[in-house]
Amino acid sequence: MKFHYLKHFIKHYFTATLIDVLHSPFVFTLYQTCIKKQKDLTAFNEIENIRSQLLENKSIITYTDLGAGSNLLSKNIEKSISQLAKAHLKPARIAQIIHCIVLNYKYRNVIELGTSLGVTSSYIASALKQNFESNEVNFTTIEGSSAIKQIANEQFTSLKLSDYINSVEGNFNEQLEPVLNSYKNVDVFFVDGNHTYEATMKYFEKALPFAHNDSVFIFDDIYWSSGMTKAWEEIKQHSKVHQTVDLFFIGLVYFRTEQIRQHFKLRVI
Repeated sequence: MKFHYLKHFIKHYFTATLIDVLHSPFVFTLYQTCIKKQKDLTAFNEIENIRSQLLENKSIITYTDLGAGSNLLSKNIEKSISQLAKAHLKPARIAQIIHCIVLNYKYRNVIELGTSLGVTSSYIASALKQNFESNEVNFTTIEGSSAIKQIANEQFTSLKLSDYINSVEGNFNEQLEPVLNSYKNVDVFFVDGNHTYEATMKYFEKALPFAHNDSVFIFDDIYWSSGMTKAWEEIKQHSKVHQTVDLFFIGLVYFRTEQIRQHFKLRVI
């Protein structure tokens, strides 16, 4: 485990705010409805069965990695689906938090950067399906690899979620702007790919004009590297950002002007 990640994990564990001394009504409600571990997880059984199948799938696929640390001049990468699943699937606990945020705040306009194998996308789409008809939502997920996108689409079909998901293939740098321009505003902007400082800041700045008072921007792996942590700290200090909630594995960014500027750390494990 990288020293940067481990150091910040220990720091987060000992400095996170205890829920019984949390003085923000908004964040307290967010914790109770979305972050606090749920007792009944049966609603997620179908998606978790898909996760289990992916983790056991030894089929080999060839793809090009467009994320952080990739070399576009290198040969295509060959890996088993199970290897990809172990490396890239969001933990169930975190995916369920994102699901609950979309569900409880009745968000309907969502963009995800980084479909991967489609598990977190399915959590998001299942929340949309509980609240709306498919023609009432706009959920676009962007994936750089054709082979990986195809596998994700198979999961969406299996879960009967395809009508709720617009799956786009391509480099984020090329696809994000046209996707954003197809939205009037964005409720949820979830960045789960190309974990570099430069890319994260670029995506944040591009999406910012589409945020409204109740939007949430979600950034994955904010302690994955020093660059990601630097981006997270700069985003927290942006003049339009009013509240952030640091869950270590993901960071939530809010723009609620009716609240004082505050930054919170909460434990999820």
